[in-house]
Amino acid sequence: MIKGVTKPLFIVYTKLESEQATCKGMCICVRKTILFDLDGTLLPLNIDLFIEKYINAISKFCAPLVEPRAFTRALWFSTDKMLQNEGHGTNEEIFMQHFLAQLKKNKEEVYPLLEKFYTQEFGKLQKYIEPSALAQSIVQKVVDRGWDIVLATNPVFPRLAIEERMRWAKIDGLPWRYITTYENSRSSKPSLRYYEEIIDKLQLDPAQCWMVGNDMEEDIVAGKLGFRTYLVTDFLIDKGKGGQVPDYQGSLQDFWVFVENDTLN
Repeated sequence: MIKGVTKPLFIVYTKLESEQATCKGMCICVRKTILFDLDGTLLPLNIDLFIEKYINAISKFCAPLVEPRAFTRALWFSTDKMLQNEGHGTNEEIFMQHFLAQLKKNKEEVYPLLEKFYTQEFGKLQKYIEPSALAQSIVQKVVDRGWDIVLATNPVFPRLAIEERMRWAKIDGLPWRYITTYENSRSSKPSLRYYEEIIDKLQLDPAQCWMVGNDMEEDIVAGKLGFRTYLVTDFLIDKGKGGQVPDYQGSLQDFWVFVENDTLN
């Protein structure tokens, strides 16, 4: 995984910085916000199949530098360390600290190869995805209804990979207020710290927010902080560890009706 060095495709980052500067020393106006998960929610996919194909593709691509099995072991080990991060650095910093050590390689050797993979090869994984036209329509509808939108995808991928998957879902051109990536996050789902970090950065009132996702443990856990929650069941993930009941649940089509009926308010 690698920090992307590309021009921003979204207005998210500069908008957030501007808002934070404007709000300094002033009363902050609470804005109603919907957090959307990406994989299995707005982007329909079988996550196990996708990860299998992703690991196979990136390990083969990096074979000139590292033997594929050794690369895969290092990737999983470092991802696990990143998932345990509780604010000790960005997820990228934690991941790379362990990944480079496992590979016994330096940054100058690894970063260019990974950047090349994400810019040239990662997009080929789209063939394992069947995007839903509903995703763009739903997000646009909630924007039209006056809601801010946040892409609360688990920040274990670099921005390049997240922006590519947003293109697959046809939601890349929408006015996202914030997108969590491994470069800008210091924790991951299902840690409550992940949601607290978003709350702090955007000055949110959870009572004025929704979390919409397909994972009982990673997404619906936001309810513990006061978010209202909607569980999307098309690609449901329920490992029996959630301990939190969603406020509503249904298919992505059901959520479209939910939005159309203005039930969010």
